[in-house]
Parts: sequence; C-alpha cells; structure tokens
Amino acid sequence: MTIRVIAVDDHHLILKALSDLLKEYSDIQLVATSNQGSQLLNLVKDHSPDVAIVDIGMTGDKFDPISSVRTLHERYPNVKVLILTGYDDGLWARELVKAGASGYMLKSDDFSLSIPQAVRALAQGGKFFSPAIADKLIENDLDKLTPQEFSIINLLSQGLATDAIAHNLGVSDKRVRNVLVIICDKLAVERTEGISLRVAAVKKAREMGLIPKET
Repeated sequence: MTIRVIAVDDHHLILKALSDLLKEYSDIQLVATSNQGSQLLNLVKDHSPDVAIVDIGMTGDKFDPISSVRTLHERYPNVKVLILTGYDDGLWARELVKAGASGYMLKSDDFSLSIPQAVRALAQGGKFFSPAIADKLIENDLDKLTPQEFSIINLLSQGLATDAIAHNLGVSDKRVRNVLVIICDKLAVERTEGISLRVAAVKKAREMGLIPKET
C-alpha cells in the first residue's frame, strides 16, 4: 500500500527537499504541497492523504497551527499529522499533541533518515518524536496557558484584530478580550503606559519562549 502524504511549509526549499527525498521511496507518495497553512484543510479534503506534514510558522499567512490541527483531527481522524518545524519549544509540542498531532520533528533532524521513518510510523498508527522533543513532552512545568489562551496569544503575535481572532476560534470578541487579561495575569505582564496590553503580552510571551521570536 502506498502512503499518501501532503506537506505544508512556507519555505520552498523544505518542500523541494521533501519532494526529492520521498521520490526515493516506492511506498510513499507526496501528492500535494502548499506554502500556506490556511490551505491545510483544503489539501486534506482534495487529496485524501494518510499523513499531513505541517510547519507551525507560516510567514505572511494567518495560520494558527493548534486550532487547525484540532479541526483536522476532528474532521479527518484517520489523517495523521506530523509537525515539521525549527521551533523546539516543549509547550508547542505538548499543545499540538493534545490537538491531535501524532509526530513532531525538528528541521535540524536528518531528513533522509527521519522523514521516511516518521511517515511510516504514523501511517501504521504509531507516533514519532525528535529525541529533543520527546524529552520535553514529559516535563511538568509547561502548562502556563490553556490551549485557547495559547491560540489567542499566537494569533495576537501575528497581528490579528480581536474580531478576527474571535471568528477564527469561534468565540465572542468579549471572550478574546477577557482571555487576554487572564494571559497577562498568568504571565505576570507589566502594564506600561503607552503600550497596549496585547503588545505587552506578546512581548512577554516571546521573552518566555512561549511563541516564536520575530525573524
């Protein structure tokens, strides 16, 4: 049986590397790619993959990986999600696994060895984690934010307005504003005159390594 794979990553070279690599394996077929995270569900719908390889940082695309992976898992439970990213934070890994991801790999891993192993493991109902991520998944001090709070601070960091975040997550504008206050309390965000609460919260979350730093 051929394992059907899709890949979503905003780096052309990563998509090319995946394509070149997987051509070498007769049991794995890369059937579609996109450089926009917002196309993830459409690719799954149109191409019926067994495994979706997904990056979590999409520049120029309003994409929340946690809510997207959760939605994908709910709608297409047989499609396994393999996160492929350069970001090795344990909180990201934990929340994405909770959302439904079965694997989490780092782009610094040896592609030629790890990607085929990971794809096969997930297609067979197993899991696959980079060693550095596996260690962090068992740490106990990463639950500062709930999944909803984590999604909101991530979307705030992408510059989305309150109403856009509310629409993305299916909650009210008021709920987003209230959760922002809760986030600030949990992260001990200092209120500074002339700096909005959302800017201060994003800055503190970046300092704590909860969301990727600006590039």
